[in-house]
Amino acid sequence: MQALRSEHNPVLDVAILLGNDLGLPVVVVHALENRYPYASHRLHRFILEASLDLQAGLEERGLRFVRWVRRAGEGEVDIVAKLAEPAAAVVVDDVPTFVTRRYADELAGRLSAAVWAVDACCAVPMNAFSGHLDTTKKFRAAHTPLRDKYLATELEQRPAVGPFAGPLDLGSGEATDRTLDRLDQLIETCGVDESVRAVPAYPGGRTQALERLDHAVREVVPRYKWTRNNPALAEDSTHLSPYMHFGVLSPREVALAVLRAEQAGDVHPAARYKFFDELLTWREYFHHRCRKLPDFTRWAALPEWARKSLLAHAGDERERVYELEALIHGETDDESWNAAQKAFVLDGWMNNNLRMYWVKQLLRWRPDPKEAFAVACYLNDRFSLDGRDASTYGNIHWGFGDAKKGYREIDVYGWVPPRSDAALRRRKGVGDWLAEQAGRDVPRVSVPGDIADLVDRYARS
Repeated sequence: MQALRSEHNPVLDVAILLGNDLGLPVVVVHALENRYPYASHRLHRFILEASLDLQAGLEERGLRFVRWVRRAGEGEVDIVAKLAEPAAAVVVDDVPTFVTRRYADELAGRLSAAVWAVDACCAVPMNAFSGHLDTTKKFRAAHTPLRDKYLATELEQRPAVGPFAGPLDLGSGEATDRTLDRLDQLIETCGVDESVRAVPAYPGGRTQALERLDHAVREVVPRYKWTRNNPALAEDSTHLSPYMHFGVLSPREVALAVLRAEQAGDVHPAARYKFFDELLTWREYFHHRCRKLPDFTRWAALPEWARKSLLAHAGDERERVYELEALIHGETDDESWNAAQKAFVLDGWMNNNLRMYWVKQLLRWRPDPKEAFAVACYLNDRFSLDGRDASTYGNIHWGFGDAKKGYREIDVYGWVPPRSDAALRRRKGVGDWLAEQAGRDVPRVSVPGDIADLVDRYARS
């Protein structure tokens, strides 16, 4: 499972419907690999905390749950494929980014049973649109009329068959009986990057996610339209994106919570509209694009004009070229950028307005734009809890020209508009906040030995 929630989860509901129709029980398998790119203590801890709450919720729904975690030195067994061999059907998450889509395709090719991929990422399913809607204007026009239908759809299904009671051979990767106080002990055996540590401010459990959602609806969304772009007002960000990336929260349940608050008079329609434009238009537009453009996470998916313009200026003199180690640890001469990068490394999350400045600056500090793009994706994917996501790739694309052209051609950027931090610093309290954040100490983390590997991953032509 990738959507780590036991409620508002269409993957589970489709599986239960199939099981009821066939008269068979549903078994839910959560398999956690250690070989995904940038596997770390931070990501493993968040995922496993969410998995514990997932387990409790599924058992309440009368479903059998098993957890498997690959340890260091584990054999090449694909536990999901192994357990699925006798199954009548397999239901997986339809996620368009990172390793999930490739794995689902490979799994379907190996199994004789039917494999169903179900969208639990979006409130309006990605398959609701047959063609590629290549602008937000087109997408908003097509998406908005469908929202009421899908938000009103009753999802929760009840299993008509009792939980599966037979044996399930998980080998040495069995981890179903783990508890919260034993997670670090488990992670130590996995061979993942221990230098990128978990962030206590972002526990992965659904209980904490629902508390965040309740706080966001009561305290943040009512003023979201007016305060969301000020990173100094940390309490005025919802901080829901990590939970939505890992499927701990559903966009559907977030939207319904806001609608209930609006109906109760606690959220102004203008605030709800702006929040929905981010949650349902921009977030789902990026998922739509990622689904329709197979190379969305790569340099090749940028508009042709942007790639040509940036490459035409690849030879322009850079005022500074920072090595990857300095960038990782936020050790540049740019206080605003350092504050942003340290938010990634220390907090695992960055304010979106700050991220828009952060991504643009990288073009100035690497020898060519393909390297800059690869570094942006790498820093986002390795350190951010909401990295490896269609939305954050969309933000990176914006920084590299996936928007309108600038007003004039300039050095380094060509026709891609630059961005200064002047407007950011004019916001109340931001100057002092940036100085404080940039001054934080960052523990040393491991640094890749060859940036060419990153360029090959993200920017290969």
